[in-house]
Amino acid sequence: MLNTQDFGCWEAAVETNLGHHHSELLSPTKQFQAHFRVGQVGAFSVLHMRGSGRLRLCREQREQTVLWLPLRGITAERINGQSWLAEPGTGLLFQPGDVMKGETSETIEGLSILIPPGLHRRPSGLASPLLAAGPLHQRILASARALAVAAALQFAGPELAADQLTELLREWSDRQEQPFRRERLTARRRRDTVESARQWMAARLPERFSLEDLSQAVAVSPRQLQYSFKEEQGRSPMAEAKRLRLQRLRSLLLDPSHDQRRVTELMVAAGLIASGVTSADYRNWCGEYPGQTRLRRLGRDRDPADEA
Repeated sequence: MLNTQDFGCWEAAVETNLGHHHSELLSPTKQFQAHFRVGQVGAFSVLHMRGSGRLRLCREQREQTVLWLPLRGITAERINGQSWLAEPGTGLLFQPGDVMKGETSETIEGLSILIPPGLHRRPSGLASPLLAAGPLHQRILASARALAVAAALQFAGPELAADQLTELLREWSDRQEQPFRRERLTARRRRDTVESARQWMAARLPERFSLEDLSQAVAVSPRQLQYSFKEEQGRSPMAEAKRLRLQRLRSLLLDPSHDQRRVTELMVAAGLIASGVTSADYRNWCGEYPGQTRLRRLGRDRDPADEA
């Protein structure tokens, strides 16, 4: 376990555990703080990382596959030149040969699960590293979280969690090798329902709507809609609406054309309530306060206590 305010000490610990890794502290005027804990379940290593201080990360994946699960805050990644956003509720699978450059939010917490060679096969074709939507992705994410709990608590039989994650990752690899495998009609209908509901919500984020409004719009029962979202997204329809609104707020804060508008105005424009609770929700999701997102784009820093 490591708990430090020394950036060099933290970087050395990450290098030791994750391999080729170089970091740059982007907010040197802020106090850097990092907590680092390593656990073991069978052949898997689980790293729990929590810290404050925005970082730029450069990594080259060597022999091990690494599954990154953000728990709080976001990381904007470029993997082999392609951009991805990792946020709470999703995962990124870094595989041998990948070259990654990333930037974290001001506060970040997450799990890095090291998957040893031989336990996971890299697909021969192109595969998205983002695990976010669909029943298989949700099972992988849930299994990875269960593995982390097993590593932390060391309860009896943790190898079951490791075996389950191994099998799910192999299933993921097999599916990448067969991209045109026929999908069951019920699964396709469920996925299409969720996508239609997400598009309907995205077009109406500033409005107030209920689960009943949404279910009527996509012509399924509220119960069926809840089940479909849980299977495909791992969250309820209204939780997904909140996530879309937080994403919308972030895009407005990063848009120079809205620089003259107050943060509270942009909250309302995104369909959120202008309040301290919304600021806290945004920080839990994005890893920084709304005002910090705006001022970071402008190249300035401000203490969270000044947030308004």
